[in-house]
Amino acid sequence: MSIGNLGFGKLILAASVVGGGVHVWHVHAQTVATRNLQASGDAYGFVPVLAPSGAPTNTAIILAALNCPSAQAKRADALAAKLDELGIPNTRANNYAVANVTRDQAPKIKQTSAVLGGEIPVVIINGKGKANPSVDDVVSEYRHST
Repeated sequence: MSIGNLGFGKLILAASVVGGGVHVWHVHAQTVATRNLQASGDAYGFVPVLAPSGAPTNTAIILAALNCPSAQAKRADALAAKLDELGIPNTRANNYAVANVTRDQAPKIKQTSAVLGGEIPVVIINGKGKANPSVDDVVSEYRHST
């Protein structure tokens, strides 16, 4: 083995260690964010978030890709169908936008970002959101908040 190959091997090992450390840090940060969300959530796990601009009240907004074969989109479609069966107003959307955030709303930005960064679908009802909630969670939150 030549000296050049030995140096390259050390470089690969160092890159792997750094990459692994970054991954561990991101997992840790996500765990902390999830723990903080759970602590601020209500009985059904929904936390205060910034509702999308123009969001209808008393309606479950289900955020996930539309017309997509992914597992997340299929869960969103199934959730919407079940809510329809139960007579709970809902709408599907594949985007989220907020306009004119005020200083009073600033604390909700971090929570909104954490929820939107969670597992899809994300559901928002009357200014509270949760990533990948069960049908029972959505029904309970809807009934509690309306």
